[in-house]
Amino acid sequence: MDRREKALDVDRRLARAFGSRLPRDRRDMTDELIHGVLSQNTSRNNYDLAYRRLRERFPSVEEIAAAPVMDVEKAIRPGGMSRQKSVAIKAILAEIHRERGGYSLDFLEGSSVGEAREFLTSLPGVGPKTASVVLMFAGGRKVLPVDTHVLRTTKRIGLIGDRTTAGKAQEELEELIPPAKRPRMHLNLVYLGREICRARGPRHEVCPLRPICGYCRDPGGRDRQ
Repeated sequence: MDRREKALDVDRRLARAFGSRLPRDRRDMTDELIHGVLSQNTSRNNYDLAYRRLRERFPSVEEIAAAPVMDVEKAIRPGGMSRQKSVAIKAILAEIHRERGGYSLDFLEGSSVGEAREFLTSLPGVGPKTASVVLMFAGGRKVLPVDTHVLRTTKRIGLIGDRTTAGKAQEELEELIPPAKRPRMHLNLVYLGREICRARGPRHEVCPLRPICGYCRDPGGRDRQ
């Protein structure tokens, strides 16, 4: 079985096991970008709490942009790395305003995926994963963001090489997986990584990919993360 066939088999098995997970109701793209920055290097509970606290304190993007960085930092403190993230959020909003004269990213809806990614990753602190999350969740684009869970699971499954970077993994996985299947595949791989194919103590016995995953069949093997 080549990698493309295996990727399709993985998608089928995960959909059968977890259902056809699809992106939630769409946020505004700028809101999703802020949420994406808050999600970096922390757990879902932490970044969701940080985002709620931020929007309770500053209901509009304009208010976030105008607020002192220390006030933004205080609001997002539950998410961790609040100093770095508050500086990044302020810098991102300042750059969007400098480029566009406002804070809306709606203009990206008329851009190609490549053009939209190029603009988003030109913003301070925005990498390929965050850009793709914004495009998938807020822009409705058929992309496949690669976070730590997706990177770990696809290496273990054998869809990408052991030394593949997150940026390269996104490119390779999007070549393997048809556009219509990418959002579902992303969400199911994230769920797999969080609940079963964990960084430590993977639950091989309940993994729906056990029949086709060499790492799962060899639980004594080294972790290839």
